[in-house]
Amino acid sequence: MTSSAEDSAALRDDWIHGGRLILAADPDPSDHAAIHAWILEFIEVGGEGLDQDGIRDLIDHSLNFDIPVRATGRVRQSLIATVRARLVARASPRHGR
Repeated sequence: MTSSAEDSAALRDDWIHGGRLILAADPDPSDHAAIHAWILEFIEVGGEGLDQDGIRDLIDHSLNFDIPVRATGRVRQSLIATVRARLVARASPRHGR
């Protein structure tokens, strides 16, 4: 997936409309608002690290509702785990150094 403004706008729109459904399947809702916000920020401004394309792919594949949930469950779990790790890293005192 390219990172063009048009693609980002479409992905952002898809996340706004479908992201809550993806997060609803996660058993720990305590950080869902933070995950949702992080993903929107990531789509809009990009992220840190070499795996930007991988994260975009996780978001994109997670939003593919044409594939049965069982088939995309691991992708969605991986997306949530990745974002949680990024949130923890952001909160770390070493972040930004």
